[in-house]
Amino acid sequence: MNLINLAILIPTFNEAKNVQLLLREISTIAGLHCQVNFNVYVIDDSSPDGTAAVAQALSEELACPNFSTSVINRVKKEGLGKAYIDGFKSMLGLTNPPDYILQMDADLSHSPKYIPEFLAAARRGVDFVVGSRYIPGGSSPDWSWYRKLLSRGGNFYACSILGRRIHDYTGGFNMYSIELIRAMDIESIDYFGYGFLIDLKFRAARLAKKIIEIPIHFTDREFGQSKMPANTIIKNFILVPKIRLKSLFKF
Repeated sequence: MNLINLAILIPTFNEAKNVQLLLREISTIAGLHCQVNFNVYVIDDSSPDGTAAVAQALSEELACPNFSTSVINRVKKEGLGKAYIDGFKSMLGLTNPPDYILQMDADLSHSPKYIPEFLAAARRGVDFVVGSRYIPGGSSPDWSWYRKLLSRGGNFYACSILGRRIHDYTGGFNMYSIELIRAMDIESIDYFGYGFLIDLKFRAARLAKKIIEIPIHFTDREFGQSKMPANTIIKNFILVPKIRLKSLFKF
């Protein structure tokens, strides 16, 4: 069985309690998959609660032959999109870049228990793996009916305009082959909030040779506060057709 080098990018801001739980869970998964090198990168926007220090301390405690943690310190809080762009650029600039890059939220809404399914897809040659709430078996069990309605409606709207190769355009639990990341010209993405995820996944869906969606249960955070702005749905309603039009002329 060939060795897989997996990079896991985790943007953080005030996630000290959550990140220590998440890193321990990922290290446990790593212990069960010796043919995978797990390299976790915590991309921290100078969290006042000491998230970066917690992650750095755990990097020493949890280090083992196939599991490592690095902290990428950013000077200020610039949003999810810029954090990911910095992370992707760092991976592309490595002497030995990873084979795959996995995105995960730090708040435990994305359970590490699904990582083996992502890896199984990679071994089948899949270059874009989506953790989806909106295929059979997926769900958001902690959400109110109103929040579910808004989210499902927003995804239906995105699918109608951007295409139906995937069913969850706004979720942040996804894995890309390094070749796919290179092909997407990520530095040209100029939406830096949650719209970044829509644009990124739209590009990936257009360019990927093989896509698989994995059903996930998306659970609400236990510690801390959600960082999603209240006007995200409205912004994305306007953003989606812009992404589609931009693709016709530039991408």
